[in-house]
Amino acid sequence: MSNPAPALDPQHIEVLCWNIAKGRHPAWQHDLQRFTQRVDLVALQEARLEHGMHQMLPNGCWAFAPGYSRQNLTTGVLTLARAETIKRRLHAHREPVIGFPKAALVTEYRLASRDDTLMVANVHAINFTPGTRHFQLQLHAIAAALDDHRGPLLVCGDFNTWRPKRLLILHELIEALGLSPLGFELDLRRVAFGLALDHIFFRGMEAIEGRVTRVFTSDHNPINAVLRVN
Repeated sequence: MSNPAPALDPQHIEVLCWNIAKGRHPAWQHDLQRFTQRVDLVALQEARLEHGMHQMLPNGCWAFAPGYSRQNLTTGVLTLARAETIKRRLHAHREPVIGFPKAALVTEYRLASRDDTLMVANVHAINFTPGTRHFQLQLHAIAAALDDHRGPLLVCGDFNTWRPKRLLILHELIEALGLSPLGFELDLRRVAFGLALDHIFFRGMEAIEGRVTRVFTSDHNPINAVLRVN
């Protein structure tokens, strides 16, 4: 990608957060192009570079944290933005039972006419664990990377919160960081055991819109948010 904008518009930041399931489902390209036409930030989980997902935002920037990898297949978390990425930090943790990596990515962007910056955490949380210790360690490591940031903050992704204790751990960290959850008029997020797996949280911003769209091109439905910096 080339010629990204130097900064995001703090009055209107549209976000897409989606576990795209490695692009295994037919017609995922059509949906991804459709959902990224107007957005400023894209946070994908289970993104696959071989499918060219990092090229979906012309004149933008991208950053990738690899997770699962084998011959001719690399998936992980991918963050795309219509503004220059000024900082990026990769996080890697392993599933304790199956040994597969789970990735997270922290990126930072300038905001037009402001001195502060927007920090974004794109998370794919550890899933297959008999308890919650490794899940908690992963989230604590990510939270530690965000703790010193004093500007607006966006935390989003597939958190695999399919147990009440996992959701409690997540909410404790979200509360400690001073984040608010994105709400939806119609909540169509992917659920497991009655609990939503995908979340968007924010600080220093207000939500103008939160929307979930039902799709057949992934086992997760994409989330859109429109945010404005306070």
